[in-house]
Amino acid sequence: MHHVTPEPALHACFGFRTRRAMRALTRHYERHLAPAGLKPTQFSVLAALRMGRHRDLTHLAELLGLERTSLLRALATLEAAGLLDAGQALTPAGQTRFAAALPLWQAAQDVVAAELGAQQGAITILEQLGERLGRPARA
Repeated sequence: MHHVTPEPALHACFGFRTRRAMRALTRHYERHLAPAGLKPTQFSVLAALRMGRHRDLTHLAELLGLERTSLLRALATLEAAGLLDAGQALTPAGQTRFAAALPLWQAAQDVVAAELGAQQGAITILEQLGERLGRPARA
């Protein structure tokens, strides 16, 4: 007897739905931040550096949910654009660019919050998923 493997139900797949939503969210933030000349990841890096709550680059990458190599590329791009100095501090141009991007980012946030409704609940769910599924597997 031949066993037929059922097709996956993509409409019910969390991974598929999350990737689609992530692509849509990324495009949404890209459109909003474009007038400031920043990509969403660059904005997040500048925001995190301004807060100064990271111990080192590995910790900063973890805070941002980036691979360390992706963070290093982003830092190099921001430094080459004159937005960061060699010590990863925002230059005056970086401060100006971030200030210009902040209301654009807030507008993007407001649209997403309106779509999601109870914003804190959605953030809590995303945070829990990231924490629980992001843990290394135990042997």
